[in-house]
Amino acid sequence: MIVFEPDKSISMELLGVGLTKLSDLNAGGKINIIYQKGIGDQLIQKLINLNKEKILGNKRGFLIDNICNYTAYIHYFDNKHKEITVIIYLDTKKSILKFSKFYYFSKKLNEALSSKRSLSEIQQICEQDFEIPKSNSLLALLIISTAGHLYFSKINYNKTKLANVELQISGFISALLSFTKELIGQGPGISLKEINFGNQRIYLIIKNDVVFAYLVEKEKILKIDKRYMQLISDEFITLFKDRVNPQTFDGDVSHFKRFGSIVDNYFVI
Repeated sequence: MIVFEPDKSISMELLGVGLTKLSDLNAGGKINIIYQKGIGDQLIQKLINLNKEKILGNKRGFLIDNICNYTAYIHYFDNKHKEITVIIYLDTKKSILKFSKFYYFSKKLNEALSSKRSLSEIQQICEQDFEIPKSNSLLALLIISTAGHLYFSKINYNKTKLANVELQISGFISALLSFTKELIGQGPGISLKEINFGNQRIYLIIKNDVVFAYLVEKEKILKIDKRYMQLISDEFITLFKDRVNPQTFDGDVSHFKRFGSIVDNYFVI
């Protein structure tokens, strides 16, 4: 069989990618997430746990798992360090046609992990090799504490006049939450809540005492927008869960500036 090798200079477009490794194989395998884009921690762990018996048993192979309206393609290799590299590609159900590309990128990443290249180098390889679709639905993103501290904001200055009232808007949302706790709730993993705001709409997610407010002007947002909103909130909490603890927050918000590059993975603002 002839396998055509993909063009190495072209990145692969897909809906999401997760690079992980399984360590402590004798103890059932510990999941270590190295890189992710377009796919959340919970889904990565769910997919690996569902297929862990096959992965640990074979240590090298390719699996396909359907999830919602997407398909997950799971490629795994054992490496030189008694670990298993697991790469998850999230895409449409027709992506099996990309098998040769999957294999090329999976092999490349496994070799990078086997050679003990630095974490930043491996993440940079992923940034260069994988692209996901971006949405232009978002006018602004405000991330605030339930006490009203503005952690992070990103605003489309060309489409909205919020640029000069960021702090007032964050205070407004915090005040609103204090009066609508019964409606919105404070439980972990809360679903999107929609609030009309003049000609625009605000979608809220609350996690770990952090409020994620997404301002859009479209009457209806797309499925990909909802998925990205959830991913952004998950990734923020994963990165900064210690810094946003209400008991230890010291008022320093400079740490959150780097989150802008993650937002740029999903939305054009």
